[in-house]
Amino acid sequence: MLKTVGWRLIMVTGAVYSCLYLYEWLTWSNKAKEREFKSQYVAHASKKLKMIVDLTSSNCSHQVEQELSSTFARLCQLVDRATDDMHEDIKQLDSHLKQVEEASNNAKVLRNKAHYLIKELDMFQEAYLVNMS
Repeated sequence: MLKTVGWRLIMVTGAVYSCLYLYEWLTWSNKAKEREFKSQYVAHASKKLKMIVDLTSSNCSHQVEQELSSTFARLCQLVDRATDDMHEDIKQLDSHLKQVEEASNNAKVLRNKAHYLIKELDMFQEAYLVNMS
C-alpha cells in the first residue's frame, strides 16, 4: 500500500485524522458534554410531549364525538316526541273542525228554513191578514 498510494499521502491523512481527533478530545469538556446532554434531553422531551399531545387530543376528540352523538340522539328523540304531539294536536283540530263545519252546515240549513218560513209568513200575512183589515 505504501508503494501504490505513497508514504506522503498516508502521512498527511494520518496527521489530519490525528489533528481532528486531538481537537475533538480537547473540546469534549464538561461544558460540551452538558450541552450535548441538554440537546438530547430536549429532543427526548419534545418527542414524549408530542406523543402526550397526540394522545390527549385523540382522547378529547373521541370524548367530544361521543358527547355530540348522545346530544344528537336526545335531540332526535325530542323532535320525534314533538312531531308526535303535533300530529295528535292536528287530529284533534281536524275533529273539532269537522264538528264546526257540521254545525255551520246545520246553521245554514236552519237559516234557509227560517228564511223560507219568514217568506211563507209574509206571503200568508199579505194574502190573508192584510186583506182582512
